[in-house]
Amino acid sequence: MTETIRIVLVEDHYTTLEGLTAGLEREEGFVVVGACANSDEGLALVEQHRPDVAVLDLHLPGTMAPREMIQEYLRYPLMKIVVFSAENRMAYIQSVVTMGVSAYLLKSERVAKVAETIRKVMKGQTGIVSEDLSFDYKRITASEQEVLHMLGLGMKYQEIADQRGTSIATARKQCEVLLLKLSLDSREQLIAWAVKNGYGAVEANR
Repeated sequence: MTETIRIVLVEDHYTTLEGLTAGLEREEGFVVVGACANSDEGLALVEQHRPDVAVLDLHLPGTMAPREMIQEYLRYPLMKIVVFSAENRMAYIQSVVTMGVSAYLLKSERVAKVAETIRKVMKGQTGIVSEDLSFDYKRITASEQEVLHMLGLGMKYQEIADQRGTSIATARKQCEVLLLKLSLDSREQLIAWAVKNGYGAVEANR
């Protein structure tokens, strides 16, 4: 007999929430033990039911910013976290995945993909990301994320070097490496990429 996987869903778009609930309940061995549209209510459901998996939107009503919310849910080490979000900016995705969530799926995914991912994370797989994301987040190091954030805020090479306690040559070299990784041709294109992908947004680093 298949072991039951107990799930909490936290999603503020009610049509999506109802569709996920109905779709996952149809999957063999799945039971949705709680569903809500608020991050704080979701934590209360997690505390009450201690589910195996929480499926969370990233931007939710409640008292917590995205990173703070993820940190609170990660306080339950036996629970897997699958982020299910329309947020496709790389800064947010990489920041959240490196915090320790098991998977990051875009809302363009079908319920069947969500179910498949839940089964994978319950078997111990991590770092699962929607195939529709065109860039491999694992290729950007933590140090490079910091540089991208500074570029996104409009900082010059000298300012980046001063802020990070390195030389201008080191700051320039890191930008050159990022240009190669991202297949870009100029510092201006790199800045535009950083801004587009959320690295200049304060919220992405909270």
